[in-house]
Amino acid sequence: MRRIVPILFLLSAACGRNPLLFRLGADYYPVSSIGSEWEYQVASGGGVITTVVDQIVMGERTCYRVQTGADYSYWISDEGRLEHYEDHRVMFNGYEVPVFQAWVTWLDWPLAVGASRTDSASTFAVSQGVTISHRWRRTTEVAGIGEAAGYEECYHLVMSETIIDWVQTGGFEPETSATTRDIWLAPDVGMVLKVTPDSTLTLVSYRPGS
Repeated sequence: MRRIVPILFLLSAACGRNPLLFRLGADYYPVSSIGSEWEYQVASGGGVITTVVDQIVMGERTCYRVQTGADYSYWISDEGRLEHYEDHRVMFNGYEVPVFQAWVTWLDWPLAVGASRTDSASTFAVSQGVTISHRWRRTTEVAGIGEAAGYEECYHLVMSETIIDWVQTGGFEPETSATTRDIWLAPDVGMVLKVTPDSTLTLVSYRPGS
């Protein structure tokens, strides 16, 4: 024990002095603790709360269910990657038609400046005798490291997403939506700032779960 304690102390001290070691040892998207709660301020007014609710089975895999407002998302944080359950639907004649459901890697661990990943899908569904095609593509780039919302050592992500839906029947044309998000992740806290063309969310409080 006399040999172990100094070694542990040296490792801890080294992490404190070395930002790289600190970042490597941090959890930049802590969704594995039930009860964790993030409160965000919306620039246009009001706020939103995100909570890790519980564990459930989704897409035949055990995951963490996260609630933001009235919406739910599903996450798995494994060694080497963070996965998100994509559930894409298209409105047709008053009905939501599922067109793509799958687990997709959202981030690769550890994060590194300059790293990027692209995920895509091309699928279709048939509803009421009509074919609905769906094309999706998302590219995420780790753009840099800096301060955001009062937190140091934040990774800045630039996420671009394009969706093309086409209800292949008379009177319908392909509909394209493109979105770019800037997201900042803080060590052992998660998302502290998100900027989109129509909204800005800033973290005002974080309470870790257990």
